[in-house]
Amino acid sequence: MTLRSLGTAVMVAMLVTGCATGPSMSALKTPLPAMDQGKGRVYFYRTGIIGGAYQPEVTLNGGVVGKATPRGVYFKDVPPGNYTVTTSMTSQKVNFVLAAGQKQYIRTSYSFGFNIYPELVEESVGEKEIQDLSYVASH
Repeated sequence: MTLRSLGTAVMVAMLVTGCATGPSMSALKTPLPAMDQGKGRVYFYRTGIIGGAYQPEVTLNGGVVGKATPRGVYFKDVPPGNYTVTTSMTSQKVNFVLAAGQKQYIRTSYSFGFNIYPELVEESVGEKEIQDLSYVASH
């Protein structure tokens, strides 16, 4: 193995380390649990692998719900109300109002400067983006 190919192999390993594993949402053998009665569902996900070594905690109204795992998705059913999402790596936040029966999608993204931040995305976009991600359990 040449030094160049060894360097390439190391870089690929660094990119993949920490990615979610398991079946994708579209390949799950059993469906996700039904949404809790009278609650809404918030999906949290991360599509990218760049900066994969950085997996900050994701908080919903100050409580940790999971980590920003590359190529992973999870959800939390919560009562209707006002919500704020942050990560432990940034002061950026997302605010939204959730109604009973409603779904919200929060994508965590990487920006240079080692910043993983939350973004609120449209339901049609979020639903499509999570299909190829691995389902991981939330806290």
